[in-house]
Amino acid sequence: MITDIQIEEPCSENWETMQSDGERRFCISCNKHVTDFTGYTNAEIIKTLAAASSQVCGRLSPSQLNQLNYHLIIAPKNRNWLKYIGVLAITASFFMHEVMASASNCPTEISAYKKIADTKPASVRKIYGYVFDAAKKPLAGIRVVLSNTRYFALTDKNGRYQITLDAKTELNDAMLSVESVRFSASMKVNLSIEKQADLILKVMDPMIVGRISFTKKGTRFL
Repeated sequence: MITDIQIEEPCSENWETMQSDGERRFCISCNKHVTDFTGYTNAEIIKTLAAASSQVCGRLSPSQLNQLNYHLIIAPKNRNWLKYIGVLAITASFFMHEVMASASNCPTEISAYKKIADTKPASVRKIYGYVFDAAKKPLAGIRVVLSNTRYFALTDKNGRYQITLDAKTELNDAMLSVESVRFSASMKVNLSIEKQADLILKVMDPMIVGRISFTKKGTRFL
């Protein structure tokens, strides 16, 4: 079981210049892969670290570190680790909601799209679109959800998401939302077309890149 997570010496290498490999990038200076944890839940990060047999280099925000260590402090003792992972998955959603609420005043650019006509829109079976950062670079691993439904998708390396719809699902006034510790945005779904407007997001939390040190079962991983 992990009891503490820190990045004691942040890396000075430029994340943007590292070679991309999905959710990881390769740091030539350290000759190591660096995992982008910014789209991960607290439970997913801890599970990844718990399964590691050696040091892990990662990229995440200060607020993520605070949330992770808070969860570790309140973790019930003498409880099966896998059951605890399930608890974290639930509580993580609460903290993500708080982070997004506190950042609601941060401006988010959403490219304009044509207003939907008052007539009943054509029935679409899927919707898709792209998520970019302020530099118009695609963002991978961003969770895009359709409000008040069970539908969601993660963006791929091109920033593209796609959600296949059930014809029985009620989509009136449906909203697409981006859920991330770093980003938050929402927009009304255009039901007349499959391709939705692009989401262009701005960083809302500084990132830390570096070797993650953590204590696991009494052993310190550096």
